[in-house]
Amino acid sequence: MFFIHKGLKEIIRSTKQLFSYELLNQIDRDTGFITRKGKMDAATFLSFNSFLSEDMCEQSLATLSSRLSSYYNISLSPQALNERFNDNAVEYMKEAFNTLMLKQNKILNRKFYFKRIVINDSTVFNLSERFSSEFKAVGGNASKFSIKIQLQYDLLSGTFMCCEPMSGAINDGSYIDTMDKNTENGDLRLADLGYYKTGYLKNIHEKGAFYVSKIKSTTPIYKKNSTPKRTKRGEIIKSSEYIRLDALDLIKPLADGETIEIKDIYIGSKKELKSRLIITKLSQENKQKIDSKNKEVLRREKRQLNDRNSAWTALNAYITNIPEEILSKDQVHEIYSLRWQVEIMFKVWKSIFKISNTKNNKKIKIQRFKCFLYGRLISILFSAGIISIAKDIIHNENFDDDTKEISNLKAFDQVKEFLPNLRTKIFEDEMSILILMNAIIDTLRRFSMKSVRKGDKSVRKLLGYIAA
Repeated sequence: MFFIHKGLKEIIRSTKQLFSYELLNQIDRDTGFITRKGKMDAATFLSFNSFLSEDMCEQSLATLSSRLSSYYNISLSPQALNERFNDNAVEYMKEAFNTLMLKQNKILNRKFYFKRIVINDSTVFNLSERFSSEFKAVGGNASKFSIKIQLQYDLLSGTFMCCEPMSGAINDGSYIDTMDKNTENGDLRLADLGYYKTGYLKNIHEKGAFYVSKIKSTTPIYKKNSTPKRTKRGEIIKSSEYIRLDALDLIKPLADGETIEIKDIYIGSKKELKSRLIITKLSQENKQKIDSKNKEVLRREKRQLNDRNSAWTALNAYITNIPEEILSKDQVHEIYSLRWQVEIMFKVWKSIFKISNTKNNKKIKIQRFKCFLYGRLISILFSAGIISIAKDIIHNENFDDDTKEISNLKAFDQVKEFLPNLRTKIFEDEMSILILMNAIIDTLRRFSMKSVRKGDKSVRKLLGYIAA
């Protein structure tokens, strides 16, 4: 008998559940992908697309046929392989990804004050003109055709709650209804201005969830008037019930870097959202950095910066419904900075898993591209689950040292090297999976740690603010 770490048991259990022949065959039957027995079954097709597909949109069909023969001992002609990339295959890969995503979310839960810490953002990359029927132009100086992927990312478990490819021309704001639908009691949403809507934040609050959001320079802010005007009958005159505030006026007396909080603020012209307002006056150096970034964005989009928007770069203004005893005003900005983790995830997608490597080959059909896309997402999703458990194991080993933390970029890069082995091991017995997972975690322990200087706020330390 020997001891198996609880985290490793979770990896083995999740792997057996996510990649069981029974589950994949059921998805195959539901989508009508493979209607008769042939050389390649549905599980092999998923494995091929998920773990050996980095350059699938760049290589010839002949090369891919050779790869299939080399790794799986399956002989298919280029034409026969091309026929496997059809609408039913796309539906199979899509359904498999969504099923795996939902099952992994249930397995990899964490006990914090918040049920989930949800970050929503999108990433865009260009496509060939061959895909113009589905993926339209985004306008401006961008490529004619592009795909946008909306991601709802749970920072606590490191997994995807929702991940939806769509045309690059679709505005982020149109995704708010989907985000609202996926909000659950106990969630914390770190809201981006691209998805800002007062009604959406109000719905989060009404569902028993929490938010931290920046506000726009044009957002009306009100405070209840303690001495409103009244009629002779003693009724409050409606126009005097609230006093409108201006964040730019509020920061005038502040020193650079100073933060103030104003409680019981009402947001929006309808005053429908009651929040804490936290404002920090930025230093000149930080203001200049933001100014420079904004000017570059406006230059690309051929827009002008008005005076108020320019002045707004002198401050950070956040609203939140998190109680002060859970998160102090000085911690709000630090927790919101966790949004940066989704940008790191997108960097993993593009630079490590090469999900955007599609534009060089103009001959592939759209079904092959979509199978590649969902295959890449499955490999990223599975890698994220492994890394999430590895973080727990390594965290427990270094519980008293908050400078020991895994780098996501390094970790995904290391796990990717194991994908060719994972393509078969995930379907084998538990001991085979255990041996491989032990090797992966040992590799992460040795080569994926990032340097965090004493005093710096690591992700691990920031999450410590809101641990249960």
